[in-house]
Amino acid sequence: MKTEELMERIHLPEEARKLMRTERISEKEYEIWREKFDKDIRQFVKEWKELEDCYVRALEFYLRLAADTYTEYQKRGYPDEVFDQTFYDITIWCRECYRKHGVYGLDELWWLGQSVKMNLFRLGRLQFEPIVTEKDMKGKELAVPAGTKVLNVHIPEGEPLGMEACQASFCRAEEFFGEEYQAYVCDSWLLSPHLKEILPETSNIIQFQELFEITDVGYPYPQAEQRIFGEVLEDKSRYPQETSLQRKAKEYILSGRDLGIGAGVFLMHGR
Repeated sequence: MKTEELMERIHLPEEARKLMRTERISEKEYEIWREKFDKDIRQFVKEWKELEDCYVRALEFYLRLAADTYTEYQKRGYPDEVFDQTFYDITIWCRECYRKHGVYGLDELWWLGQSVKMNLFRLGRLQFEPIVTEKDMKGKELAVPAGTKVLNVHIPEGEPLGMEACQASFCRAEEFFGEEYQAYVCDSWLLSPHLKEILPETSNIIQFQELFEITDVGYPYPQAEQRIFGEVLEDKSRYPQETSLQRKAKEYILSGRDLGIGAGVFLMHGR
């Protein structure tokens, strides 16, 4: 696949496409960095971020990686629709890079690398990552022991979290991955039980949360603030109040409370 076709398929902004029509990475450089990427992605990210013009160059590099990955998709018989949806993540993070740094490029290199390595697939509204649980997950009714093959659920930004769309994604996941996996797991601020203190039962977020049995709640970092407001500020009073969720979350946080991050599980159909 040519980069131009890829940019069209993932709906990359036109201004970003114009930047990509000027080559910054030679074929030799691409192969050197591709080897680093394949060998140790964390070390790759560390070295890449020391480059001049690293964001724009990262967009070019990851577009080329994605184009190469398409060949493997074809070999495995994966649908083009899955490829397009999965690598639309490049567009999401390109826009986020522009918002944060004022340039069309990429900053979220490790995460996007999971799609390139085919450890992550977007199937409709949700993303799924096949993993093996490292520890027991126990709720009041469900228990998933360590060593179980599960699908880790991730929720991309940018679209409403409608239940119909989510249920369609879960159905597609079971078709795509087959019967090898036993349950869905999720670790996200969206599963924090504290959200029930600020959102109505009819909220899409609460309805999504209700699909899972919550097994743990932690407070390692303010993920909710990052997602709801776009960044974490020291002065919480500066958070915007443009949406109902922002207003309620800001009031909650200014009262000295932390929404936290919830972990949850639910069994796949028929298990």
